[in-house]
Amino acid sequence: MFSDNMKSFIIINIYFLISINIILLFAIYYQTIKDEVKNKWYEKVISNLKPKVLDYIENEYKGAKLKEILKKDFCKNKAIDIMLDYSEKNDLDINKKFTDLDLDSFIIKKIQKKVSIVYVRKLAFMKVETAYNRLLETSSSQDLDISYMSFIGLSMMNISLQKKIIVIRKLLFSNIHSDRIIEILNKFELSFGQWLELLEEEESAEGKVVFIKNINQKQEIKIEENCDRLLKFLKDEKEIKIATILAISNSKNEKYIDELISIYENNKNWEVRVAVAKGLSNFNFQNVHETLLKMTRDKEWWIRFNAVKSIISMGEEGIFALIDLSLESEDKNISELAYSFLSSNKDVYNIVNKIIKNNEV
Repeated sequence: MFSDNMKSFIIINIYFLISINIILLFAIYYQTIKDEVKNKWYEKVISNLKPKVLDYIENEYKGAKLKEILKKDFCKNKAIDIMLDYSEKNDLDINKKFTDLDLDSFIIKKIQKKVSIVYVRKLAFMKVETAYNRLLETSSSQDLDISYMSFIGLSMMNISLQKKIIVIRKLLFSNIHSDRIIEILNKFELSFGQWLELLEEEESAEGKVVFIKNINQKQEIKIEENCDRLLKFLKDEKEIKIATILAISNSKNEKYIDELISIYENNKNWEVRVAVAKGLSNFNFQNVHETLLKMTRDKEWWIRFNAVKSIISMGEEGIFALIDLSLESEDKNISELAYSFLSSNKDVYNIVNKIIKNNEV
């Protein structure tokens, strides 16, 4: 049996544990009530803040009054969110509104203390020139999300050509994937001539390829004098040559067909020749069909594959040529390849139905 002292010790400990639990329960209850009150206060402040921010956007002279309200950090952050949302929904550039309220300085200081993707994103979409140095610095971050968002912000700024070129040069050699680099380049407001100049000045193969792929997406590639300036890059190394072949083909200018066919016939690299097979799909079928049919008999499978792919992408003429190829080719591999494309292509089904209906009339 327990001694009296032991019983007292146990009872005291039980009371102690009960007291601790009661204190913890009250503490939790207090914190819950406190958080609820605080959240209601936040909601009230924010609900009152939104109309004032929107009113300021519409009426610039109310900036001084709003600035007095935006003393607490959470109010500034909420005001920024409201303004960014308004800017996006209405496709408006309101960067001056941010600087008038010193909200750009507020975010820049936050990033200076600790780089955060949340604050970098806010600063990026403000599109304020005052953010140039800070975003240029954060673009070097090892965190790809931060680096990417920094470059996005820099690409949307209304800054001098010299500053844009500094950003573009840095972007070319960042750790960002080349497809994302091209996506960012498209946000810079440069003329086609300026892109060509940057390409011609570029010394690295990686940079040339990115610039050519970027140029390839622009309508001005179809202007002959622009496209002519790319011809010299056909004599460059493999990756540059491939990018150039696809860009020149995208111009759809028939004058380049002979040059492209010559590359196919004289270049030994199969990847370069595949690029020609892809590129010929951009031209009139009658002007390239002989070469494409010749490519279907090439010893390199990828050339045969892309030749057939190009043929079937060229409308009814291409589909009929492929039907003939699948039926008449003496090479079983070629006929099977042609048939596999035909059997998986919806256009073939539509064309066959169209022929049947025409014959029934």
